[in-house]
Amino acid sequence: MQPDSSRVASPSDADTTPARLWSLQAWRLAFPASLVSRLGDFVFDITVVLWISTEIAPDRSWTPIAVSGVLIAAALPVLFVGPLAGAYTDRFDRRRVLLWSNAVQAVTIGSLLLIPLCGNTIGVGGQLVWIYLGVMVTNAAGQFFMTSRSVMIAATIPENLRNSAFAQQGAANQTLAIIGPPLAAPLMFTAGVGWALAIDAVSFLVCTWLLARVRWDSAPDPGTAQLGLSESIREGARVVLGTPVLLAIGSAIVIAMIGAAALNVLEVFFVTDALDQPASMLGVLSMFYAVGMVLGSLVAPRLARRWAPGPLIAIGLIVSGVELLAYSRCTALAPALLLYGLIGAPIGLVNVLIGPLWMKTVAPAMLGRTLAWLNAVSTAANLVSMAAAGWLVSTVLHGLDLSLAGMRFRPVDSVFSAAGMLFVVGGLVTFPILNRERSPH
Repeated sequence: MQPDSSRVASPSDADTTPARLWSLQAWRLAFPASLVSRLGDFVFDITVVLWISTEIAPDRSWTPIAVSGVLIAAALPVLFVGPLAGAYTDRFDRRRVLLWSNAVQAVTIGSLLLIPLCGNTIGVGGQLVWIYLGVMVTNAAGQFFMTSRSVMIAATIPENLRNSAFAQQGAANQTLAIIGPPLAAPLMFTAGVGWALAIDAVSFLVCTWLLARVRWDSAPDPGTAQLGLSESIREGARVVLGTPVLLAIGSAIVIAMIGAAALNVLEVFFVTDALDQPASMLGVLSMFYAVGMVLGSLVAPRLARRWAPGPLIAIGLIVSGVELLAYSRCTALAPALLLYGLIGAPIGLVNVLIGPLWMKTVAPAMLGRTLAWLNAVSTAANLVSMAAAGWLVSTVLHGLDLSLAGMRFRPVDSVFSAAGMLFVVGGLVTFPILNRERSPH
């Protein structure tokens, strides 16, 4: 792919883009708001898992099922509330939706502070139900927050600065992914679950306070506001299905989620079986992957100034697929660490470029609904892939051990190889469509 000279930015433009981004009041408020909220989420996610497994239902035969119930409670609102949230966001004042949804999350997390006080009265079952409901309500409100925040970004960040905005946000999120979880566990065990929950609730309040100071045109499109709720939801689906670029982006995300889900479910077994390392090395691998994602996120805007983002997304899938294929053949720790970090780099690039390209392609009046559908489909793909990966390794591929072309194939590494091939095929299929996109620069 040759760079289009009409899309090449000057070095001075590249150097001043971050500065121009930080000159926007909306970004100066939205960026720290997202960091605070994200850090609170990391604390909450680790806290709930440890709370259930060590205090509410420790050493029970069904403890793993109780913990997995948290994941189910978190995923269901994305599937069933997401499209509704997108339609609602596009039909009402987006700023109010943004602030109220964040406030609902703060109140819901705060309500979990009452569980230790009522534990003896409601029993283990009551405590678990309360937690599951809290997670469901929080994630349902999060769907409204996510769609309205995306609309806010599209309304307050100029198109030529969005890649830089997503890059900085993505790099910051991955940095928090490295330092957040190790801080959450000691916080709970030293300060107690109440403090951990309180920090998360306060993080939502701080986020709400910061975002309330952002002023933007949040009124819905008059025509959209007059649509019925069901018609509004269907219109969002029609736009996604009827727009080739959106279908290609959606396919790219689904493919990435399928591969990521397989890695998440089976990675610990790859570490212990293929690499012959203790399970604790999974944390080191995850750190290398996060570092790779940070680097990929930071370099994405500079690449997007020279080449169109669409084909870069497809190429990112292909590169990550080839790297995943190589990673699946690893039997030693050192090359595995290097390749795992390299896999993260193109994934970080893809994550940065998808959001701005989606916002460029979709009319502002349709942004909430189409993003909600995209999120719901990608979550469904993630859940199906996690279940399929575990099922394949446990049944169809169980006991697999064969040599081919000097390489040994066993259940887990075979699934990783298949995921890598899926990445490559997905990139090749979506490239012709995404290559039609032209950068605004």
